[in-house]
Amino acid sequence: MELEIIQLLKMKQGVERILHVPGNYKGGILEMALIVDCSLEKEDAKNCVQTMIKALKSHSETFRNVRLNVVWWKSDENIVTEVTPMTVLQMGTPFEAYEQSCEKKHIDVLFRNLKMFQARSKLILLLSDGRFTIISEEECMGSLKPFLGRKMLLLMDEISEEIEKLALKARMITLEV
Repeated sequence: MELEIIQLLKMKQGVERILHVPGNYKGGILEMALIVDCSLEKEDAKNCVQTMIKALKSHSETFRNVRLNVVWWKSDENIVTEVTPMTVLQMGTPFEAYEQSCEKKHIDVLFRNLKMFQARSKLILLLSDGRFTIISEEECMGSLKPFLGRKMLLLMDEISEEIEKLALKARMITLEV
């Protein structure tokens, strides 16, 4: 998994669309969340995150001072949240303790967790390989409504038809990387 120039440009455009949704970001310190699916290989995840942060910081002054919540999605039962400075994440320090987890995951559980703990975030980036399942589309939509879906940008290796359909309903932005 590697982000190319065109994909970075599309990511920046998606981020701008999310931040300019009426009533979302009004200036000041941006609070955002970055979800890293731990089924990704360590080097792939690290390189992708570092590239994304570098692109965002060079894109706008908004990303110079950010409250970043990093969510490590290891399994349905193990979703760990840390507040991490962007510069520390860009250096790769949090990836020293990274362990790849190939457990079966359900995005419904992640969305429910995000609704409870990341609802204040104005921008949510989900980095995944796309190998997860949906138990209930209705439960996903319940977690994403009224505003969580509009704040989310999905960056995935593979975007299944099921996820694409869900993204359209919830107004999420998807990007295949």
